[in-house]
Amino acid sequence: MKKLQQVSDIINKCVSYIGMVIFIILIVACVAQVFFRFILNNSLSWSEELARYCFIWMHMLGASLLSVLAMPDMWVRVPFIALSNSELANYYDLTDKECAYIEVFDSHGRYKLQEKLEEAYNKMPAERTRFDKDLIKLDEQVNIFHQLINYQMLNLFPKEDDPDHKWYAPGDDLSAFSGKDSMFVTHIMGWYLSEVQEGLKSGDWEKADEVIGMIHTYQQAKNKTVDIRPEKIQAEIKYNQMDVFRQCKKGYLILGGLLLIFAFVVLFKKKKWVTYTTWLLSLGILAVFVFHMYGMGMRWYIAGYAPWSNSYETMVYVAWATVFAGLLFVRKSTLTFALATLFGGIILFVSGLSWMDPQINPLVPVLKSPWLMFHVAVIVGAYGFFGISCLIGLTNLVMMSVSGEKNSVMLKERVRELSIVNEMSLWIGLALMTIGTFLGAVWANESWGRYWGWDPKETWALITMVIYAIVTHLRLIPKCNNLWLFNFTSILAFYSVLMTFFGVNYFLSGMHSYGQNDNVNGIFIYLYLSIILVLGAGFISYRKRTNFNNIIV
Repeated sequence: MKKLQQVSDIINKCVSYIGMVIFIILIVACVAQVFFRFILNNSLSWSEELARYCFIWMHMLGASLLSVLAMPDMWVRVPFIALSNSELANYYDLTDKECAYIEVFDSHGRYKLQEKLEEAYNKMPAERTRFDKDLIKLDEQVNIFHQLINYQMLNLFPKEDDPDHKWYAPGDDLSAFSGKDSMFVTHIMGWYLSEVQEGLKSGDWEKADEVIGMIHTYQQAKNKTVDIRPEKIQAEIKYNQMDVFRQCKKGYLILGGLLLIFAFVVLFKKKKWVTYTTWLLSLGILAVFVFHMYGMGMRWYIAGYAPWSNSYETMVYVAWATVFAGLLFVRKSTLTFALATLFGGIILFVSGLSWMDPQINPLVPVLKSPWLMFHVAVIVGAYGFFGISCLIGLTNLVMMSVSGEKNSVMLKERVRELSIVNEMSLWIGLALMTIGTFLGAVWANESWGRYWGWDPKETWALITMVIYAIVTHLRLIPKCNNLWLFNFTSILAFYSVLMTFFGVNYFLSGMHSYGQNDNVNGIFIYLYLSIILVLGAGFISYRKRTNFNNIIV
């Protein structure tokens, strides 16, 4: 704690020094502007702009929620709302890159964005242009600030007898309150802000702190919401501080990578110290896995629902399911466990990308069904086994590609062992996928009154089931009963899983669509690279497939 305090003090000093330097520059710029304009009759164009930016940054350094609430008239003129689309800025005559709140209104107080915004919202998500998406994003930012300066985002006052346990903000309609409560919630915010203004002048914040204490006392007395408890608040703070899944990502990638190296070493040289090292690494991965499960449990406790309700939580759960699937096969194949761990780390890396939202949000009513919890848990668990199958298939193709006269016997045995694990993983994944799809149909009937509606998610889930059913039954055809074809198709089949999850969720419209994000388009680069890698491994290994045709899975 002492070290953290020292760091905090250093940061505060740095901010103070920066603020002092900016203030000096501001004064110099203003003096220079006055001197040149009124004495030398020659205006400096850059000095005015420099002074303006210094003024903005001085306030940004000292900016806080309290500053916005206490001085909204100043903040509406400060250009700090991000605007990345220059076409949008030119169309509405806004300051490029950063605009002020007041700029989105015309001289008559009308909202400039309204007409085009309605057109954008009336379009299907897949039909929206970049202009439409950036316009919607700008509108969201403007609305957040609008609600903030109108005291509509601070839900401070619980209604004691409200059946929904609703909390009200100072800017809401407070007519639901009566008596002393009505007097308190109506005037307390204005009183607090007036004390803040006095504190800014005198430097004495004692009275402002007293008013904050009154609000806190009122909240404790009137709060009847079961979910908002001090222990839950502390748990969420601890959860955010621990940053569980980021730590697990590092653990999986490092330990899984090391285990993969030693697993390959064991294939060629069986030394005692190598075996002991693999066991130590496996125990380390098990510890990370338990920590991962602990983080999911914390998120479940904080949110009050199973942690697989959105794209971020689903990716976290898929990573857990993948490592869990690897643990099931650890005694049969250390290499499979290493691949599963490494893949789990990669999935957690994807979950931490900018287009994933890690926030804990309340569920909409349709998502509160227990059938959804079982449906998603089972069907997403299948993705973990399919992922392992894909990695095993790719590993087998690589070993087939490097097979030669010296190592052919040993590699044949290893490929055969991994192929058995591959087939087991496929069957488990297919069983879970089938069960999960039926559970999804039950949930759909409960939520929308029909079992099947040919929604893109439903359609692609069926396609994925059929594809994996074909892969698992190919060996029944005599000419297709060879290890090369089995492993190659187990890789190709995984692309149907990617389409079912990423493709449907982010690129198709439907009830399971999260909406396309520009950042999601970057996934195509990795997709194209993976296709090149798979086709390359398939082509090289195909030339040596005859060496493995006589091995029956």
